[in-house]
Amino acid sequence: MSEIIRAAQLLPRPWPNGLGVTRDVWERHGVLISIADLSQTAAFSHFPDADRIFTIIEGDGVELQLEGRASMPCLPFLPQAFPGDVPTTCVMGPGLRRAFNVFEPRTGPGAQVVVLRIAEGHRVARGAAFAVHCVSGTLATGTIWLEAGDTAIEPEEDGLEAIGGAALAILVI
Repeated sequence: MSEIIRAAQLLPRPWPNGLGVTRDVWERHGVLISIADLSQTAAFSHFPDADRIFTIIEGDGVELQLEGRASMPCLPFLPQAFPGDVPTTCVMGPGLRRAFNVFEPRTGPGAQVVVLRIAEGHRVARGAAFAVHCVSGTLATGTIWLEAGDTAIEPEEDGLEAIGGAALAILVI
């Protein structure tokens, strides 16, 4: 059975390191989906033995500086994967950003994040995605409608359709 998490249900809480604010969307079996507000250059929280997929969904890109590695540019809507337990600083210019995050135990099956732009009235298959997050527009999956900021966990219907205009979706596979 599908679980629907509406944007209005998401409550802000401080990052574990206290340097930012996040909203937990869903958490089970060590997998966490969250949406973080980025307001300044800051160190990311440490997530032991976890991998992270980071996707800017609002605002300009950022640069991630991972200890002992080359800087990683992160442009909007281009998911970037990296270890959650390597000290990482998010470097950004002025302005607010928002990021969609997936954390998974390193021993997990290996989550993937796919961003889909769907034209109005078009229907696309969501494949094996266990989570669908509506970034913008309105999405229909069967009898479920998702507005911007809403997430469906294990939607029963396989297809996604943009209603009333183009829509942008993030699929967690």
